[in-house]
Amino acid sequence: MAFEFRLPDIGEGLEEAEIVEWLVSPGDVVVRDQPLVEVLTDKASSELPSPVAGTVLRLGASEGDRLNVGEILIELDDGSAQVADDTEHIPPVVSTPSAKPGPTPSGPVSRPKASPATRKLALEAGVDLGTVTGTGPGGRITTGDVQAVGTQPAPPRQVSSSPPVHTPPGDLGQMPFGRHPLRGVRGVVARNMERSWAEIPHIHSMDEIDASLLVDFRQRLRGMDRPGASVVTALTVAAAAAARALRRFPMVNACIEGSPGESIVVHDSVNLGIAVATNSGLVVPVVRDVDRLDLFALATAIADLAARGRDGALTAADLSGATFTITNYGSMGGRWATPIIPPGQAAILGLGAIAERPVVVDGLVVARPTLPVVLGSDHRLIDGDLASAFKGSITADLLEPLNLLVEG
Repeated sequence: MAFEFRLPDIGEGLEEAEIVEWLVSPGDVVVRDQPLVEVLTDKASSELPSPVAGTVLRLGASEGDRLNVGEILIELDDGSAQVADDTEHIPPVVSTPSAKPGPTPSGPVSRPKASPATRKLALEAGVDLGTVTGTGPGGRITTGDVQAVGTQPAPPRQVSSSPPVHTPPGDLGQMPFGRHPLRGVRGVVARNMERSWAEIPHIHSMDEIDASLLVDFRQRLRGMDRPGASVVTALTVAAAAAARALRRFPMVNACIEGSPGESIVVHDSVNLGIAVATNSGLVVPVVRDVDRLDLFALATAIADLAARGRDGALTAADLSGATFTITNYGSMGGRWATPIIPPGQAAILGLGAIAERPVVVDGLVVARPTLPVVLGSDHRLIDGDLASAFKGSITADLLEPLNLLVEG
């Protein structure tokens, strides 16, 4: 008889999810814990496993549809004598799912583990994922794994202090003519940005600082034989400086809750969201308790999250709980921007590209590496004087990064 598997509470206070891809079809025979469907919430992509063994009778929604928690996701014939309603919360497999058995009763067939973005890249490169050995968490195939065996070599890391030469992927900005549903990661980004812009009155302040000592600092650290030293970047230094500033000015490490705003919530931990551009869209993984990490541990944590973000291997927990966000559009060659504050936060820091520009030193115009810095603030909570003091604390540490090693 029909076993009704309803969309479970995936956690993080989320009430709905989008159907990204069905991994089974009506008539397929499945085993218990076999992944049935990939869903997307505002936090992460997850594969939901089957709570029972049986035959798929009906899919409760089409790809691209959004379901609320508790609505019928799929009906299965599990051989029971009466209609069953699944009321237990079956834990989803988030981001690093186990391999999907095949739909035949003769035995399960392994399905390569990879994100939708990685699958798309493999399809475009003509790479059979079944022949690729995954190096990601749990054997997940990453974009780097596909590039290593495909026609596209992995891009080299930027190590120079010069502005990066950004070569956009060939499919960037490409879409067929006509009407398209707003869904997937792009739909999540759209909803969050609409909410942020509608709810938060933004103010932005901008500076461009002499980055000479910052560039020298990075070069010296990269020559150290110490874990994390080789991946220290301007973003790492800015993150460490922001953590110190957030402890000095707790009102910036806060948010306004309620609509209209009813209360101020000042967070007791400093959790930095780091914006990462991926093939699927912008994601913002979170480094927790940043103020408790030294510069090298912070560099390692940021590099790990960025790599997993590009490989589609982030979990829902990785993408939640940020109290402040940093976006480095300078990695794509940008100089100035007015970044949008994510929902549930009060400010965002934007970094432009470090490049040699004319500055005045001792009355003379000389070429110096400079770093554009932008602070976006929620004007309901942060006035100009607080914004200036907070940004001044960050820029002081960027002007003299040794502060981050010698001061508490």
